[in-house]
Amino acid sequence: MNLEKRILIFVDTDYLSHMRQLLKVWALSTLTVIPLLLSGCTDMAKTELDETHAKLKALQELAASVNNDLTTLNEIIAILDDSHTIDPASFVQTDDGYEVSFRDGKKIYLHFGVDGVDGETLIPIGVKNDEDGLYYWTVNGDFLRNADSTLMRAGATDGKNGNIPKTMIDEKGVWRLSMDNWETYIEIGTVEEMDGVGVFSGIDLSDPTKVALTLMNGTVLEIPCQTSFKMSFDGPVQDTELIAGGESLSIPYEIVKEGDSGQPVVVTSGTDGTYLSWIEAGPSPEKGVVHVQAPEEFSEGYILLTATCGGYSAIKMISFQERTVTPAKSMIVVRLGNGESTSAVEYGTNFDYTVSQPDGDWLQAVSDPSAGSITFTATPNTGNTVRTCTVTVSPKDNPDYACTTFLVLQATKQLTFDIDPECPFAFDSGSKTLDIPAEGGDADIWITYENDPEKGLEATVPEGAEWASAELSAVDGFYRLRIHADANESGESRKAKIQITYNEAIMGEITIKQR
Repeated sequence: MNLEKRILIFVDTDYLSHMRQLLKVWALSTLTVIPLLLSGCTDMAKTELDETHAKLKALQELAASVNNDLTTLNEIIAILDDSHTIDPASFVQTDDGYEVSFRDGKKIYLHFGVDGVDGETLIPIGVKNDEDGLYYWTVNGDFLRNADSTLMRAGATDGKNGNIPKTMIDEKGVWRLSMDNWETYIEIGTVEEMDGVGVFSGIDLSDPTKVALTLMNGTVLEIPCQTSFKMSFDGPVQDTELIAGGESLSIPYEIVKEGDSGQPVVVTSGTDGTYLSWIEAGPSPEKGVVHVQAPEEFSEGYILLTATCGGYSAIKMISFQERTVTPAKSMIVVRLGNGESTSAVEYGTNFDYTVSQPDGDWLQAVSDPSAGSITFTATPNTGNTVRTCTVTVSPKDNPDYACTTFLVLQATKQLTFDIDPECPFAFDSGSKTLDIPAEGGDADIWITYENDPEKGLEATVPEGAEWASAELSAVDGFYRLRIHADANESGESRKAKIQITYNEAIMGEITIKQR
């Protein structure tokens, strides 16, 4: 039931008294006027016919007014069933009664009735509680039942038991009541028998916590009053959040309330279809987390958070913008030196981030957001194997998400070089220098390295030494470096350096000289 309604309460005792007198006159008159009219059209017969028509029209209007009151009564019961509240400050007295305003602008009219001389009411229909705490329709104080003896619930919206009574007055002045739109009906009295008017008898606005509405049958309906109440989203949740394609984001929220509606807070999430979202309840209904899943390819979008509490609501729209990262290498190589070796990479973002510190003590990663860089510092590698480490950069607002992963590699110089015994060239293992005669030729140098021979090492010849070439291959757990030099016909000595690398890191060099 929507709370956003208005109730107009009219007290028109002059009209009701006039109506009661009119009904008494009508009840004492006979219905023989119609045969009289058939016997001849006289002025008196025409006058009586007009009066009869006027009286019948008045009775129809009275029945319609009562039906409106019964509809209004059903609306009020539905408000109570849904635990809704009204604002006592919205009662404004007018010339005709009171006006109670709800937020959707709808109005419901309640006409107060007048008791008859004998305390009897014109329409003996009301409601009262049963043992289940719900309200059911009554006639003369007794529960109204359908054909299978089921009580007829008031205020319900579930079809059969949610019907509203309908009344009418027949040509004999007998009130009829139907619960099934006149498929069946019962007679509940005559106009002559009842001299009161109405369904509602009074209202009490003195208690700021409730409005008491009294029915003609004595039932008092107490509608709870709302207090000044507001709520809004607060906490870490922002109007705009940064996110990357494929990223999952968890955004905490908190509901701030002013006043107490007496109802629990319920938070739901909705999206524009681009992003997925769902709510994880927190330690209280006012606190929780909204989880968001971005599409694999970033796209602008938003989600809506809606908090409801009784008849109140608060809405928060969160739009998403893309995280940006200045392009950076995915692999960082720090080379062994006599002391510490460093390597700095450019790294700029539009968000605050943290850099994970690797295991062990040989590597440190230090970020400088103001300079837009990350510097990797390593201690010398005196071992026989290459050292590697993974460093992850994560947003501070989402530490479980890796926006960049660096593979940091540190090579080792622990290589041994041995000339093939059958090679005629001279090789100095200390200076790692190979002397090649002017006529050129081929030489094989065997390299021992504890890393897997099937992967990693490469041999390269720097640009400008077209006269020399090198080929590195794995043979029987060793590396064989075959060096070739063309014949030197220039008459001048020349030299070049062949570099042995592992994942771009220079592991060692061999100098070749040719006379």
